[in-house]
Amino acid sequence: MSHPPSADPVRFAYWVPNVSGGLVTSTIEQRTDWGYDYNRELAVLAENNGFDYALSQVRYMASYGAEFQHESTSFSLALLLATQRL
Repeated sequence: MSHPPSADPVRFAYWVPNVSGGLVTSTIEQRTDWGYDYNRELAVLAENNGFDYALSQVRYMASYGAEFQHESTSFSLALLLATQRL
């Protein structure tokens, strides 16, 4: 059974690198930074390029060598203050 096409636009999101160690488990050096300045720049760039959402990670136990993280809710609020609609 097919569904009628949706009138809703496609919405895009990206994963916020708010944890150290990168976004994937890999032995390859990651090129992301978990710091606020880098993430603010990414949020503004994402918003200016049509992204609607920023998904921040919550990790309760450090693993794969990623030992640092920003608390998700507070960090999301800080990014919200740097953007208009993201």
